[in-house]
Amino acid sequence: MRSFSSLDACVAHWMTEWTVPGMAIGILRDGQRELHGYGITSIDTEYAVTPATLFQLGSISKIYTTTMVMKLVQDGALDLDAPVSRYLPELTLTTSETQDEVTVRQLVTHTSGIFGDHFADFGWGDDALQLYCESLAELPQIYAPGELWSYCNSGFDLAGRLIEVVTGRGYEEVMRTELFEPLGLNHTFFFAHEAITYPVAIGHVYENAKGVHEIARRYPIPRASNPAGAVIANVNDLLSFAEFHIAGTPDGVLDDASRSRMQQTEVDFGGLHDAAGWGLGWQINVYGDTRVYSHGGATNGFNAHFDVVPAQGFAMASLTNSGRGAAAYREIVQWALREYCGLSKPEPAPVRMGEAQLSEFAGHYAQLAADIHISTDGGQLQFDVVRKSLLADDPDDRRDPPVHAAPLGGDVFVVTDGTGIGGKVAFIRWADGSIRFVRYGGRLAARQ
Repeated sequence: MRSFSSLDACVAHWMTEWTVPGMAIGILRDGQRELHGYGITSIDTEYAVTPATLFQLGSISKIYTTTMVMKLVQDGALDLDAPVSRYLPELTLTTSETQDEVTVRQLVTHTSGIFGDHFADFGWGDDALQLYCESLAELPQIYAPGELWSYCNSGFDLAGRLIEVVTGRGYEEVMRTELFEPLGLNHTFFFAHEAITYPVAIGHVYENAKGVHEIARRYPIPRASNPAGAVIANVNDLLSFAEFHIAGTPDGVLDDASRSRMQQTEVDFGGLHDAAGWGLGWQINVYGDTRVYSHGGATNGFNAHFDVVPAQGFAMASLTNSGRGAAAYREIVQWALREYCGLSKPEPAPVRMGEAQLSEFAGHYAQLAADIHISTDGGQLQFDVVRKSLLADDPDDRRDPPVHAAPLGGDVFVVTDGTGIGGKVAFIRWADGSIRFVRYGGRLAARQ
């Protein structure tokens, strides 16, 4: 890991390395806040990023949704281990057995088995989530509920619908009155028309063929996906949210037991993923004896990350307006955890694997949102990925630059190049030992 004399120097280096237009960082230490703005909000306007600038948070929104789910559990309105069909008897999934087995807990731990990247747009009306949930009948069940783990936006949108049903109010209204307002999150929104009256960052996508960033013209997330990824906020509000999850508040949003329950391990990855495990909403990372609770977010032209270290009263919000922002914030966050908290962990060393062993993993894998072709290349695997257009400006499918991954032993590989460098890739086998899935980018794709 590189050494830098200051946070400013670290950020400047990695923003330049990945040509990230703008970034805002907030740091909470022992109740004190540091707020920083770097670069520009837009390559068109070149306005400066400040700590007040609003960014899309993407999937960090899932922590907000899970917090509200846990409030309803605390209040007795929801049961984590109840089937979703108890609250939504009209829910139709692929089989009657599935719809009666999927639990509330599985929605917020990515273990429901429902295909996860369903971003259908049902307009801006108050029935958007209802219509979205009706469309889940069209999706394949990837695996049996509770059997495996695969990142699942759809589960969180379904959880958002549960919030509506048990409260009798719209999801966004519940979140505003029961969470945002009590916690003083006065610059946290769901809709572009709310955010536009404040300083906002504009997303940027990197055009590989041109070697430059361009404005991401498609800004809003479909309303039906608000629970999974539509929160817009600045770093100061994120730190207020972090402070709540570290120390709680006297307003009774969540008691200590409920906040602690969110931070318990629900899924143990056993080295098969970037994190050690997953809690209720939270990704759980382990640095020696210290746990770091985090979540990333990616939308069209934005990458963000949120890290909380309750044991040290530390939190960090890292917001970027670039689709390559994750490559930058990944390095910055690791530097900050080491410098501010004394936390670091060794990177696993690749192992040598023969061509015959590597060829076992080669082949074609697919799911609704991506086709993945895996081949061998000089002691590594090469991934050629074609993504189906979901939230991007371009309606056509997109071919990613080739990505390579080196073996770490067993069925786990580490990405060695590109914006996802350092990420884990894992293969999942059937009982007979044959390969069933690849987990790439957190999502399962079935071998064809």
